[in-house]
Amino acid sequence: MIKNSLEKIWLFDYDLTLYGAEERYVINSLDHRISLFVQKTVGGDFESAHKIRTEYLERFGTTLAGLMAMHGTNPDDFFDFIHEPEYLIYPKKSPDKLALLQGLNGLRFVFTNGRHDWSEAGMAHMGIDSAIDGVLDLKQLGWVGKPHDSAYEKAEGWLRQRLAQMDYAMPAYPRDIILLEDSLRNLEPAHRRGWTTVLVNPTVSAPDWVDYCIPHLLDLPSILETAEK
Repeated sequence: MIKNSLEKIWLFDYDLTLYGAEERYVINSLDHRISLFVQKTVGGDFESAHKIRTEYLERFGTTLAGLMAMHGTNPDDFFDFIHEPEYLIYPKKSPDKLALLQGLNGLRFVFTNGRHDWSEAGMAHMGIDSAIDGVLDLKQLGWVGKPHDSAYEKAEGWLRQRLAQMDYAMPAYPRDIILLEDSLRNLEPAHRRGWTTVLVNPTVSAPDWVDYCIPHLLDLPSILETAEK
C-alpha cells in the first residue's frame, strides 16, 4: 500500500555537479588513474593512453564503454584499479551544500556513470551523504550509462522500485524528476523524456531546451521557487 505522495525527485550527477569546477582536481585525479588503466590495457606511453581515454569518452559515452567494446575489459576490474583511495583526491567538506540539500522539497538521489563507491566516498568527505537517499550507479544500469537512452529508462524503473520500498509513489508528471548535470550531452535524453533539466556549469552556454542553468550547485536557490512549482 503506497502511503505517501511525492512532489519532486532530485537527481544529481556527482562529478563536477555535487562538487564544482573549482574542485576539478578531484576528477583530474580520477582521470589520471583511468589513463593509467588504458595504458595498462592497450600498451604504449601515457600520452597515447590519455588520447585514447578521451576518444573513447567521446565515441562511447564513457571510457569504460570503449574499453569494454574494444578490449573486453571487466568493469569491476576497471573500477577497482581507478578507485584506489591512496591515489585519489576528494572534495572538501561543505556544510553549505548539506543545508541546501536537506532543504529541498522531495527525495534526493545520485545518478552517476561511476561505480557507487567513488561518489559515496566523495559525499562522505563533503559531509553531505546523510542528505542523499540513494545512489544509482553504472553497475545497476548494466554498465550502460548516460547519455544512452536506456540509462534513463532504467533510472525511472529503479526510482519506481526504490520509492515503493519507501512507501512513496512516483511523481505524477515526468517534469517532477529534476536532473542536475554539468554535461549537456547527458541532459538531452532527460529533456526528451520530459524531465526538468538543470545545467550546472560555469563555462557552457545553455541552449533553449535546457530549463535552467546555474554556474554552481550553491546557486540552486536562485531557481528553486520556479523549479519546485
